[in-house]
Amino acid sequence: MEKDKAKIKEELLNFKCPRWQDLPDFDIYMDQVVFYINQQLSVLNISDGDKPITSSMVNNYVKNSIVKPPIKKHYKRYHLAFLIVVTILKRVYSLGEISQMIAIQTKMKNSNLEAAYDTFAIYFETTLHDIVANNGISTLTKDTNPYQTLLMNIIQSVILKIYAQAELIDPIR
Repeated sequence: MEKDKAKIKEELLNFKCPRWQDLPDFDIYMDQVVFYINQQLSVLNISDGDKPITSSMVNNYVKNSIVKPPIKKHYKRYHLAFLIVVTILKRVYSLGEISQMIAIQTKMKNSNLEAAYDTFAIYFETTLHDIVANNGISTLTKDTNPYQTLLMNIIQSVILKIYAQAELIDPIR
């Protein structure tokens, strides 16, 4: 049974993007990675019945050097952080563009993976809630830091696609 638009919007308003400290802090296997990410991001997958991520996708991201290879078939917290970001961004951006965005982040002065991931998670969650609550219009202001502004623009483009998919469910209402 398909969810209605109001239920989807309610789920989006209640979505919480996991923070660094929420990610498992122990080594996990591929099937656990896929299960965890699909569980965390399932609410964002509105228009198609596919899972947000599969083991084939993870292997492809590793093969294309977007995500570091697992260590003895074990994935760590930083793998999950990268995979969550890639899974969210791939809705709108190509893998090449995502690689470029990751490279920009890692080259930033005082770049710290934990802080960068949490910033992404907070911006994504805050912007998602803002756009859904305001019927597709963001009320958030732009940051004066050009990297922060770029991050907000990237996140808004993904969220606007998610929002449009929710709106396309029974658009006549």
